[in-house]
Amino acid sequence: MDDMHFSLIKVAGYRGRHFALKMNPPGQNTIFIMDGNTGKTTTIELLRWCFHYPESQAANKFTHMWVVPAHVLDDTKKGPQTCEITVQFTAIDDEGKEHFYQFKRITEGESDPNNKPTSDKIAKISDTLEIDHGKDAKHGDEAHEYLKHAFRFNECVDYFCFDGEKARDIMQLSSNSEKIGDLIFLVNQRATHPRIEEYKQKLNGLRNRVLEEAGAKVSSQALAINIGKLKARIGDLRALEKERDQLKQDFTTHSLALKTFEDRYKELQEKITTAKAQELVERTKYEIQIQGKTNEVMEKRRLIYALNSQWIGTNTNSINWIKAQVKEKGKLPEPYRQDLIQNCLASGCCEICGRALDRASEERIKGLERQVAPHEVHEFLSYDLKERQPAFDPEKERREIKRLIEECNRLENKMKSIKLSEEDAQLISEKEFVEQEINTIKGKIINLQRDVKEREEWIKDLKEEVEKLQNQNTTLKEYKIILDKIDESIDIIVDAGEKIKSKTIDIISGVISEGVQSILGRRFSAKLSPTEGLMLGEDGFFGRERGGYSGRLILSYCFAEAMTLVDPIIVDTPSGNIGSQRANLAQHLVENHRQILLMCLPTEIADFGPIISKKPIPIANKEC
Repeated sequence: MDDMHFSLIKVAGYRGRHFALKMNPPGQNTIFIMDGNTGKTTTIELLRWCFHYPESQAANKFTHMWVVPAHVLDDTKKGPQTCEITVQFTAIDDEGKEHFYQFKRITEGESDPNNKPTSDKIAKISDTLEIDHGKDAKHGDEAHEYLKHAFRFNECVDYFCFDGEKARDIMQLSSNSEKIGDLIFLVNQRATHPRIEEYKQKLNGLRNRVLEEAGAKVSSQALAINIGKLKARIGDLRALEKERDQLKQDFTTHSLALKTFEDRYKELQEKITTAKAQELVERTKYEIQIQGKTNEVMEKRRLIYALNSQWIGTNTNSINWIKAQVKEKGKLPEPYRQDLIQNCLASGCCEICGRALDRASEERIKGLERQVAPHEVHEFLSYDLKERQPAFDPEKERREIKRLIEECNRLENKMKSIKLSEEDAQLISEKEFVEQEINTIKGKIINLQRDVKEREEWIKDLKEEVEKLQNQNTTLKEYKIILDKIDESIDIIVDAGEKIKSKTIDIISGVISEGVQSILGRRFSAKLSPTEGLMLGEDGFFGRERGGYSGRLILSYCFAEAMTLVDPIIVDTPSGNIGSQRANLAQHLVENHRQILLMCLPTEIADFGPIISKKPIPIANKEC
């Protein structure tokens, strides 16, 4: 936008100010004559507040001179109030078409004198930006965003809205070597190109989306870590597969050995069964009987514990004896009837003697129930406990188990008394050995089956992890190529931005120097550098004390002019402490700005006002 022209600033209620600053038409500057405490500084600070902070962030952000934050409502009014500021201006777009803009901020709230220094309880702030007399409208934070991108008011409002306080701040920055960084930061903000920042933000957004999609930190280091992890997992997988194959081989070997022993056991059993020796036949008969008795013992023991709920009972006789002793010898008094106590408390009179109950009597009656045993206790003590007798008798089963064990012992003694031939004894010994080996091999086979199954599950999990790492490795390589290109583009943009900042510092330095010369004369100049800051020069010699107070004040004006991004300049109390340079400053402003809006004290007109405008406009603070 170009050829911007402010046409109206209207303040209604803010800090008790009520006036309208209506500017002269394009091509003419405007001077407003305003007495002290009329609203000059308030107007400047209101503009900064509106253009710095969007609607959602504006509450309690208003500042006024040295007060941060300051009250923005009228602290002389009680009760709810509504304040408005309206700013109207026009601007020419790139196609040469003129557009009309009206920004309005409405603040609703109540002044709170007990909450100094802000004194504000703001209930609501509403922003509206009308474009071309209502053809388009922006509301809320959207209005601030439009002004931010179309005019960059937020970046330069401190400079095109210029006052003594801003001049003081710039002078402090320029005269303090420790504040050079802060000064250059302000310049760099001015030098930041919106398009470059926009491209940088878009690239960073794209980079974040790629990283999010990749699901990992994509870098050479991350890629190397992923490859190392992949190799380690593949090694673990190969070792597990080898271990599983060995376990399977051991399983096959033990299975063959088991079959061999089982075949031999069957053969031995047949030999023993068909043996002609009477002793061997008799021994075999005893073995079969012992095994049967042993199985019967195991079954009865299992049954005892399976039916434990039926054989665990209570000795009710002993409990009944305890109850009788308590009832006969205990000190539990007979219970009072519950209805008697309740009737006494309900009626307020004793049901026995008819006397009215005082507070002490009521408390005594209430305590009776706590001093005697309740009815349930006496009922419990009056009746014998009877428990259902268990249907299962464990003692009987234990006696039967004892009998079976004795029978087994008798049979074993008979079996041991049998004298076997050497050949028969060898058959028995070999059969027992084979049986022991069969049991051992079966245990090993069960363990091998378990170990093989476990390894198979581990191998399945590792294969899934290896596949995931392989896919991630491929993805990381692809994403890394994309991210490297994005980073390369960001580096180019950052480098371009730094070059622009460096070039802008040189340009601003030249503009400031030209402004200083146009006001103070050719002997004077200015210099702005990242290492030395902002300094005034006289006859080629630069220093922070050169030019005196008025010279450094002029330097501040020129710095603010160079920092602004819009052509109109709004100045509060422009000529104080400038001395003999008043006319030169006025002439400089006229020559370098298409619109000047001055808010002056009546004493500042001489040697300054007539150069800006021949027809100053007096303004009074008067509630409309």
